[in-house]
Amino acid sequence: MEDLENLLYEYLLVPKHVPESEKGAAREEMRKSFENLKNMLLNEETWNIFLADQYDIGTLKTKLNSKSDEERSDIFMFGMSCLITFTQANFTGPDLCEKVENFLKKDMFQNLDFNKMLSYNNEEINCQTKYPQLLVTAKIIFEWCIVNSIVNIWWYWRALYLHQHVLDELSPSLLSDADRLYKLLQVNFSPKESIKAALDIEVAQLYILFRHVGKAKEHINSAVEALNLKYDFVGILGKRTKFQEKAVAQLAIKVNINDEIMAGISVVPPVTDTDTILSTDESEFPKDLPLNDDVILDNVELQADVNENVVLSNLPQKLFLTVVQEVLIAKPSSDLENESMLPFLELILGQKNTFCVKVVALLLRSRLESKSQRTVERSLRQCEEVLDAFKKEKPEPFDRFIDVFGCGLQASWKINNQYADLLLNIGLPKNALDIYLNLQLWEEVIVCYTLLKLRHKAAEIITQQLEIKPTVKLWCLLGDATDDVSCYEKAWELSKRRSHRAQRHWGNFLYNHENYAECIPHFEKSVSINPLQASVWFRLGFAAHKTDNWQVAATAYKRYTTLEPDSFEAWNNLAQAYLKIGNKRSAHQALLEALKCNYDNWKVWENFLVVSSDISMYSDVIRSYHRLLDLKEKYLNVNVLGELVCDVIDDTIDCEGLPAARFLQKTRELLGRVVSIHPGEGPVWDLYAKLAPNIVLKTQRLQRAFKAYTRDNQWFKDLKICNQVLYLCFELGDIALMPEVEPKNPVVHSIKLNITAAMSAIRKEDFLDNKEPLDRLCIITGRILQKIHGGK
Repeated sequence: MEDLENLLYEYLLVPKHVPESEKGAAREEMRKSFENLKNMLLNEETWNIFLADQYDIGTLKTKLNSKSDEERSDIFMFGMSCLITFTQANFTGPDLCEKVENFLKKDMFQNLDFNKMLSYNNEEINCQTKYPQLLVTAKIIFEWCIVNSIVNIWWYWRALYLHQHVLDELSPSLLSDADRLYKLLQVNFSPKESIKAALDIEVAQLYILFRHVGKAKEHINSAVEALNLKYDFVGILGKRTKFQEKAVAQLAIKVNINDEIMAGISVVPPVTDTDTILSTDESEFPKDLPLNDDVILDNVELQADVNENVVLSNLPQKLFLTVVQEVLIAKPSSDLENESMLPFLELILGQKNTFCVKVVALLLRSRLESKSQRTVERSLRQCEEVLDAFKKEKPEPFDRFIDVFGCGLQASWKINNQYADLLLNIGLPKNALDIYLNLQLWEEVIVCYTLLKLRHKAAEIITQQLEIKPTVKLWCLLGDATDDVSCYEKAWELSKRRSHRAQRHWGNFLYNHENYAECIPHFEKSVSINPLQASVWFRLGFAAHKTDNWQVAATAYKRYTTLEPDSFEAWNNLAQAYLKIGNKRSAHQALLEALKCNYDNWKVWENFLVVSSDISMYSDVIRSYHRLLDLKEKYLNVNVLGELVCDVIDDTIDCEGLPAARFLQKTRELLGRVVSIHPGEGPVWDLYAKLAPNIVLKTQRLQRAFKAYTRDNQWFKDLKICNQVLYLCFELGDIALMPEVEPKNPVVHSIKLNITAAMSAIRKEDFLDNKEPLDRLCIITGRILQKIHGGK
């Protein structure tokens, strides 16, 4: 295991744990290794290995594997140099030195289309991507120049991560490559806790990028377990505003750390440390700006600091950033979710950070604070502060590079995009437009020009770009700007009928014009080419829903929920689609998932109640009915209650193959709660009577039902109520005639009075349907009178 740690340290995957006295020397050694790696980029001889064969994969694979171990190691280091330089140019900054820039612009790189080599599924990389030859070369080296399986897989994983970052669309092919790589890691790698946590965080980051929430969550939990880290939300009294006099409960995060484990993996020092392996001077980092609000405090003032003695090292900081990012893609945006994420970020920003961790934490907080009028101004200023920091020469590239793969740092143009989005959200479309134009974000340009009532300008600019170089994306955007369907047709033909984007834009056009039947084939074609399009799956489901194409709707919503598992609306719509095609069990499961996303929606609980009743899931019927009474106190569904009571009394077999009678006591408790809320509902008392454990209680409940039915003086004019009262009379008559009921029992006399009064009232309307029951009731009354007199 120590050899593995040394190997990973040598190849700059994870910092090596060294004694305290050696940390300064270890940091200097890592920095020098980093600089030496960067200098390897200028080796033309190594470049010629790839350029001579025009990057032919088959030839390169044979050539790389024929090298000696030492030669392969040097080439692998060269690949690391390529990826590090690519990361600096596109993610961390600062700008590459003039010598390197001039080298990468040499003619020998101009004869190959590296952008095309990185394109996937007919989607090109972002036009802002600098020096794509670096990423192309690094990927080939990490895949075929085998030095050590673990090192190769880990670096190849990082290359995939950066590759997806520079693509505008999610790539199923890259996701498939990532899944394949992780399976290889599972077979070949059993690291100790610190290395496992570092790897899990990087793996989770890539799956977050693909919006694969389930797998991301799995690796987050694995990292938490590896670090033996425990955290939970707590309520602490505190103040949020400057003029608040009384402290109220505030949301906070409480962290517990196993010091024995964390002592061996601290790469960012506690405040008391003076020299650690990755200690850096934070003076050159972007500053955490104050809020400067007249009312809101910069940070919530808590009466008790639950994390007073907690010092987060580097790994827990990256882990918490990953947790926040996972929640932001998994949960629907809401004030509650935003509030729950801020304590994580405030905790991180209160620690000593690396450059990447600090930048990502500030940008995430800026994103959350952009939702509130009180904090949006700091959100904007903080984003500007981060962008300014990227333009500076300090900190050094080595200090910027640390953690870039483990904290979710975006490409530089995406940070500019976030800033432009902020400007647009606060009502400055002109300012945002300048940035969008510079970034060539034509979809956002169309939005800005539409807001400025200059939509024709967007079409003019896109047309100019098409004259320079026609692409599928530009034709699609021209169609969006002009509402000209022929543009989508041209985009589809230009892609040789292989572009999911062309079909998506075409489908969106028809969808926005409510041509739901016509848009379905286009959406289906789009997701058949690239199934990682969550928005298209949802729109396909909605369009199918509108056209009563329930099988397509069910398939679409099901696929959407695999990509967005916390979408309440999608789960609810999926359940409806399942019900329409008669698949009630699947509908039940879908509604369960919907309730996980929105526990307080009474309509979903009602749907869940009805479906649970239909499939004889009695435990869920009882649970959902109680929940409905919590949410809507006056809720009443006699049909469901009737089915539950009858099945429990008859001891039918439920969907689990077990007898329903085991729910007798819980059903009694439920009916008891219902009658307390609805004391004037005859049907409820009638059902409650069926569950009575003895004759006395059953009689009392039946008489309460009789009273509820007959409380209206004109009840006998309603045939339905008359039938219900007659049924009660027969039930009461059977009780009065039971041998175990004594003739002198007052119950017998009260039952006789009930029946006599009912018969007298019902005869007033003379319903034909009631003649036969009344005749039978007369006989029962006579027998009751005979019992009474005989008893005397």
